[in-house]
Amino acid sequence: MKKILLICFILLFPLCGCGVSQQRREVEQLLIIQTVGVDYAPGGMKLSLAAAAGQEQAEPPPGLSGGGPTFSAALEQIRDASVEEELFTGHVRGLLVGEEAAEHGLEDLLGSVCRSADLRLDMPLYLVRGGTAERLVLDAGSEDRGISEILRAADTRRTRQQGNRGGSAGTILRSLIRRGGALAPALRWEKAAEDGGSTAVPAGYGVLAEGKLCAWIEPDEALGADLLRGATAGRTLDVLDLEGMPATLMLQRGSCRLLPVWDEDGSLRGLDVTAQVRAAVLETAADSALGTEAYDDHLTAQLESAVSDRIGRILRLERQLSLDYLGLEEGLRLSAPERWGQLTEELGTLLPGLEISITVRGEIAHSFDAKDA
Repeated sequence: MKKILLICFILLFPLCGCGVSQQRREVEQLLIIQTVGVDYAPGGMKLSLAAAAGQEQAEPPPGLSGGGPTFSAALEQIRDASVEEELFTGHVRGLLVGEEAAEHGLEDLLGSVCRSADLRLDMPLYLVRGGTAERLVLDAGSEDRGISEILRAADTRRTRQQGNRGGSAGTILRSLIRRGGALAPALRWEKAAEDGGSTAVPAGYGVLAEGKLCAWIEPDEALGADLLRGATAGRTLDVLDLEGMPATLMLQRGSCRLLPVWDEDGSLRGLDVTAQVRAAVLETAADSALGTEAYDDHLTAQLESAVSDRIGRILRLERQLSLDYLGLEEGLRLSAPERWGQLTEELGTLLPGLEISITVRGEIAHSFDAKDA
């Protein structure tokens, strides 16, 4: 299956997103689909489609969901049922995959995306934690803000925090091909208190092994995964201040360096992980003590402990799964390419037996302090 996906990826990538036949039609005659939801169905899959909120049309077409043995068959079934509007799928900007569908595997779906003349490999892919993609596609949002707008906002936030480090169908496919595992961002359905509607909120990450969902990374653990991949901007941390009161820190920047530790016989003995983080005090109840040496030292220690804990949880999961789903080996190889070339096993299989040392150096800034205003 990996070889098939790799061939598809190399040969057909330039075709993704073309949709030449559809683009020749008048835009006013088309219902432009921006979000596709994929759920498991016995013997195949079920698709749910959503256009942008407020797109001018007579009435919503009656058949924006349908199933089939393959992605293409399910999409064609929806086209046949949507007799009032002609669907245009050349501008799909988001792909949602239900939890059960992810547990059964994403390789066939990603292969379909790769071969499609309409869908793009650079579109964001999100797993739906604890539910179906159909519920988010057809239920989340309101008249002027549907799932397509919610996904666009979620992807903007993810890109701001993580840069271009994963999250698209293409990056997930490449990760599965190269190392057998991948990290996929997750969302979950949540009722919106202000208007009684519903929305989609970040739900951490899903870990894929050989194309199948095998574990979840909780939202509060996601910082560890982001740091190990070199991205932290905009994330918050809740800690306790010197008086045991809640304080919220916002990470301004961070970096993480991994170095291999070698035995004299040339075997890999362990990993040395060093992280540096700078955080601003976003909110605290102890304004009078803010900025004192004792207070800053305590918050710095809290920051370092919280970051070390989250990095440790992510690395423990990699060891438990014997899977380098973060792709740490690619960076480690650059530090000692000749020694890595002599190893007969990949990092994932070596991880359970390695000694791992984590060091965090923190710094507290005061750019958000009220007394500095």
